[in-house]
Amino acid sequence: MMRKQQVSVAMLQETHYREGHTPRLNHLCYNQWFHGVSSSSASKGVSIALHKNFPLHVLSSQTDPDGRFIFIKGNLGSQMFTFGNIYAPNTSQSVWLIKTLNIQRDFAEGLVILGGDCNLTLYPLLDSSTGSSSSSNVALSRVRGSLKALGLVDSWRALNPQLKDYSFFSAAHRSYQRLDYIFVPVQTLSSCLRASIGSFLLSDHAPVYLELTLRQLPKPMTNWRLNESLLDLPEHVSKIEGILQKYFNLNSTPGISPGILWEAHKSVVRGHFIGIGSYIKKQREMKITSLTSQIRKLENIFIKKICRTAS
Repeated sequence: MMRKQQVSVAMLQETHYREGHTPRLNHLCYNQWFHGVSSSSASKGVSIALHKNFPLHVLSSQTDPDGRFIFIKGNLGSQMFTFGNIYAPNTSQSVWLIKTLNIQRDFAEGLVILGGDCNLTLYPLLDSSTGSSSSSNVALSRVRGSLKALGLVDSWRALNPQLKDYSFFSAAHRSYQRLDYIFVPVQTLSSCLRASIGSFLLSDHAPVYLELTLRQLPKPMTNWRLNESLLDLPEHVSKIEGILQKYFNLNSTPGISPGILWEAHKSVVRGHFIGIGSYIKKQREMKITSLTSQIRKLENIFIKKICRTAS
């Protein structure tokens, strides 16, 4: 899912890894993983994953002994970045958040991007289907004040000031809330292209996305490799065989050397394989997009039903 959405930096909560038992996730696309685990239980846990095309040179990290936050910082080109991932407790969230924000402030350098599950709604009237919060207005005001003091803003709300959408569904209370955030410095908002909330495909939390333009990000170098699975489809093998036969019939002339003929045929066949692969990928993505859209429509119908019931 991360790869399909072309996620460069993924922040995961509730990973449930125990201290000393974090897995080696040698993924082809995500080759840098950083974990925050609890020393007492596997009930929490946070992780940050970096895509191979996001070559952040990590210089240092800081984790919570209780497995509720992880901060990393490093260089990307000539710019320093700090990424933070938090998972707030279910009680006394405001006290914990303010304390953690202060820890992050002392650790951070450069551009700060802080994400995670805060377990509270910053603006209950907009962020909760019930219009209320278990945290007091005073506590929420203190959290908002701490964020403002650090120059951090809720990117999704900044880009969607009046929209109502939710990232968490409580089956027990039959209510929706927006508990998951990505905070960025206020001066970075001009670089934020879009922010969105995905569908509830994997858990009771929906993913939150933020797309930024980073001038320091180098363009990745890619090498084409044959997708061997295309050779498992008889219709495509037959098509390629016909292309090869036609190519050699047309180009096997006395004036063409065997070396040039052989090297040129690679480009011809590669172009057709790229076309076949692109077509298959497009068809698959259209099907996934259609199914995801249907899920999203059903979610919206259910959300409206819940909101009517709550009112």
